[in-house]
Amino acid sequence: MLSKKKDSFAELTWEDLRQWAGEKILSRGRSYQRNGCVKELARSANGGLFAWVTGSERYATHVRLEQGELVAECACPFGYRCKHAVAVVLEYLECLKRRQAVPLAKEDDPRLKRLMELERKHLQVENDDKNEEEYDEEAAGAPSSGNTSWKSILDSQSKEELIHLIGELAEKNPEVRGILEDRAGLSKGTVGRMVKSIRQEIRNLSSEPGWSNYWKGEGYTPDYSRVKERMESLLVHGHADEVVRLGEELLEGGTSQVGMSHDDGDTAMEISSCLEVAFEALSKSSLSPLDRMLWAIDAELKDEYNLCEGVGIFWEQKHSRMAWGQLADMLLARLKEYPVLKGEDDFSRKYKRDALSNWIIRALEESGRHKEVIPLCEKEAVKTASYGRLVEYLMQTKRWKEAEEWIRKGIRDTEEKYPGIASKLRTNLKDIWAKGGAWHMVAALEADEFIRTPSLRAYKDLQKAATRAKLWLAVKPVVMKYLETGKSWEEEDSWPLPETGLCFAEPRWRPEFPMIGVLIDIAISEKNTEDVLRWHNSSKTKGRARGFGGLRDKEVAEAVVSKYPDLSISIWKELAENQIGFAKPNAYYTAAGYLRKIHSTLNNNRREKEWHDYVGSLRSLHARKRKLLEILSGLDGKRIVDG
Repeated sequence: MLSKKKDSFAELTWEDLRQWAGEKILSRGRSYQRNGCVKELARSANGGLFAWVTGSERYATHVRLEQGELVAECACPFGYRCKHAVAVVLEYLECLKRRQAVPLAKEDDPRLKRLMELERKHLQVENDDKNEEEYDEEAAGAPSSGNTSWKSILDSQSKEELIHLIGELAEKNPEVRGILEDRAGLSKGTVGRMVKSIRQEIRNLSSEPGWSNYWKGEGYTPDYSRVKERMESLLVHGHADEVVRLGEELLEGGTSQVGMSHDDGDTAMEISSCLEVAFEALSKSSLSPLDRMLWAIDAELKDEYNLCEGVGIFWEQKHSRMAWGQLADMLLARLKEYPVLKGEDDFSRKYKRDALSNWIIRALEESGRHKEVIPLCEKEAVKTASYGRLVEYLMQTKRWKEAEEWIRKGIRDTEEKYPGIASKLRTNLKDIWAKGGAWHMVAALEADEFIRTPSLRAYKDLQKAATRAKLWLAVKPVVMKYLETGKSWEEEDSWPLPETGLCFAEPRWRPEFPMIGVLIDIAISEKNTEDVLRWHNSSKTKGRARGFGGLRDKEVAEAVVSKYPDLSISIWKELAENQIGFAKPNAYYTAAGYLRKIHSTLNNNRREKEWHDYVGSLRSLHARKRKLLEILSGLDGKRIVDG
């Protein structure tokens, strides 16, 4: 970045600072330095810079150069590469310009002390975070000096004194009283009161929606941690059935609560954590294996907000083949009588039915009844448009002909209402043809898709398939003619690809020819500079007629710069000057990006004077735009001290 000299700070350019800090921070740092915010500037023994920088507060700032790279520490919240560091550097360079001596900092400089204190705090936080991840010795029974005082106090108490102490705590603290009552019930095996209390706690917690306002740092997230702890206690003491029933209460109340909450999922996470305990209890409950599986499935089918993410705890366990078979029969019966709910929209009904049939398919597979899967998928495909699932199974079993027949039927049924399904089916069909080596058919389908949604990506997909079919040389001229004139290849006798016989929905937009944007993209991709230039000129002509500029100006400038530098420069000038015309700092920063490209191109072509003349004309024309002038001053590559 910087050359090695006696005073490396003197070699800094505006571009160096911009790359280090960014446009906005550089601009703010200049303002701080210009407004006299840098106080008591001093040099450190290793050649760095110390200063106090005042703003909303006073911050200690240290900047140095290590192997030519700027490094900074600052007491501000940002901590490094900040406006305060930029201001310190600029203040020092201003001193160099004025030949003003900068004193050497003392060994006990308070700024050094302040920064060292901050560093120690940061290290402490890092160590604390690390310790939380490491093994907890105290939990494993190792002695803890932090607990010595209260432990020794308890050890010194008699039984009567401890009972009295706990009684006092229970009188003053309802949570302590609740813990004691729970323990009493658990020890006696009479947990009805505890379960009733937990159920009431769930109802109380779920009665109010969670919310958050991160801008103001306000919000409410219900704390279900106590519910989880009590459910875990019940499970540990062998009351799995009660935990499962509480899980039902949680799912019902939690679903309603999350539906009303606006807190980025915080409430859902609280409830989901509790439900994990219910799923763990499910395998230990008195329910039959079949009823356990039905409970878990019904919970997932009711779950609208991913509250049942912990259900994997249950499904990871082994379930017998017989239980899976019974489950399949139960769910098939349910599917046969599947209700149509009043007011339920078509999409929701199909989605829920698909979720149920997915479980049936899994149950059939787990029970070894594989022959029943595809017939079920065929029936459901017609009812719920789940053609993709059926086709995937047919492809897995290499029933290619049937898969293709269902793909064609699926496309006919879904193209208008569910175009996403139809698109996926066409992809399946291309995969089938490609596996069979029918690349001419793949290319034909790619051509059909290209004509409806022309783009560089669609062009490349068509090129790849037609090349594999050894037909690209015949296909390309017709494709390019279509883009230029709109003449379809269906009208061309030389078109080498067959008909696919697939239906497509009518495009929602009417194409305009020539499709200049796509033609430019293709020309750039193929590095055909002359075509890039030809279509760009055409776009400029059309653009002027309609009151706007050309298409793909930025891309064109990059593509032709090596062969037509003047064209690229003229495009970048127009883009930069349009941004300057907005008279906003962000627009000036954008303009600076184009100006840098102009500078680089002129410099590479040994036309440095032309660059200085152009920047000079901008300075003259926009002499009142102070922010723009600041940015322009950083574009010439001169050292800051020479400015």
